[in-house]
Amino acid sequence: MEILLSSIAFTADLVFRMGSVMFISLFGVELFMQMGLMRHLKPFGKPVARVARLPAETAVCFLAAVGSMIAAHTMAAQFYTDGRFDDRELRLTGILNTVPFHFKETLTFQLPIVLPLLGARLAMIYIAAFWLNGALKLGYVVVRGRAWGNGREPLEIGDDPFSAYECTPEDADCLNRSFIRLLRDAWHARKKLFFKMTSVLAVVTLLVQVLTESGMLSWVEAGIAPLTSALDLSPAVIGPLTTYIFNPVAGISYMSTLLTQNSISGYEAITALMAGGLIMIPVTRLRRTLPRYIAIYGARNGAAICFLTMVFGLLSRILVLAWILLFY
Repeated sequence: MEILLSSIAFTADLVFRMGSVMFISLFGVELFMQMGLMRHLKPFGKPVARVARLPAETAVCFLAAVGSMIAAHTMAAQFYTDGRFDDRELRLTGILNTVPFHFKETLTFQLPIVLPLLGARLAMIYIAAFWLNGALKLGYVVVRGRAWGNGREPLEIGDDPFSAYECTPEDADCLNRSFIRLLRDAWHARKKLFFKMTSVLAVVTLLVQVLTESGMLSWVEAGIAPLTSALDLSPAVIGPLTTYIFNPVAGISYMSTLLTQNSISGYEAITALMAGGLIMIPVTRLRRTLPRYIAIYGARNGAAICFLTMVFGLLSRILVLAWILLFY
């Protein structure tokens, strides 16, 4: 019973926080579209849409991702529901939405937290893995968008990639509505999608959380010792590594303490963190990312986007870990 109550509390907190972002992004974007304000993003949308040969809506989502990745995902799902994305375009847009996070996190997490804890040299290696992840995703979207034709012609200089919006300043019905009516129209247009998203998010999150709290995912901890042994690391890293998998900030703090006490070397610390990411990334995707993506994109597309982003995350860690083992 305690496990169930704990899982319900975790789910309620997550749904409230995520649902708030979904609500604002869904109805905010719909309101902007109804008012014809999305045209102001035109100068930024053309280059992005042209390079990857994706719809102009992809550029809108990408720009939104700089401020909020969840808002960008929600916008992409909205465009898919409106028929502006096919499945392939939705998946590429979903992956592209995660790219700004890797570079923005440098300012919000890596420099203020990782740098003081690990020191400049180890922090730069740690940050490099995040940047490489973002670069791999961006490269994949561009290559995949251009190489395996999606039926869209590349945008030329004179084209307007935002012309697909149904509400423009030239539309009298767009401009001659009161603000109250605009709010009401936006609500009626998006309420069904909003309730569907939050319901799926709650159900999937609760299920995964119950599995975690009940110990059915304890296989993660059992895999740590063989991993550290294979890399010839000190048994002292097992404690912080276990913590890192479920809470990266706490794990890095724990590792920093061992470094300060000279219990482990810098090589062991950064190697353990990169190796730990190979377990942490799938665990994080299962516990947090997958429920969100399924709620936003649906089971098939959500699982595909989650899997692809996980692959790039693992690949970047593997490449950096290989560099450490060979050259550090």
